[in-house]
Amino acid sequence: MATKAELEAELEALRARNAKLEESAEAGAEEKTSTKTSDEIRRLLKEHGVDLSGAEAMGEEVVAEFGRLQKDYPITVLLIAFSLGYVVGRASR
Repeated sequence: MATKAELEAELEALRARNAKLEESAEAGAEEKTSTKTSDEIRRLLKEHGVDLSGAEAMGEEVVAEFGRLQKDYPITVLLIAFSLGYVVGRASR
């Protein structure tokens, strides 16, 4: 059985360790608060050779095509949505 003095010494060591961990967590939180804006992200992507204009144009085309399909073939879109949901549900198990 541990003595009271040993337990108090261990408690002080744990308190000191806890204080150090809190200080490092606060320092880490201050570093994480600096978020990048979308302009900075676009600039960084351009520096690395990634062009977002193609992806944005493709996204607009996909939305327009899906809207057209939904008007012309509503049952087909419903079946596609159901099938996709089923596949994703089965894959997530």
